[in-house]
Amino acid sequence: MHPPRYYREQAERARRLASMTRQSAIEDALCRMAEDFDDIAHDLETGAVEIRHPELMPQLSKGQC
Repeated sequence: MHPPRYYREQAERARRLASMTRQSAIEDALCRMAEDFDDIAHDLETGAVEIRHPELMPQLSKGQC
């Protein structure tokens, strides 16, 4: 998992892209994504979830979702 800063940057990127589009469905989706990224960053900052190095995470075998 990435540090909170990464998710804050992704939220800003989504907001920037949303402001550039003229299609309301895309704008809405990007705004929801930005909120989700902010929520993840907040959870990481407050310790609601912990950051684990990718090598410590179980890997899915190919063919699984």
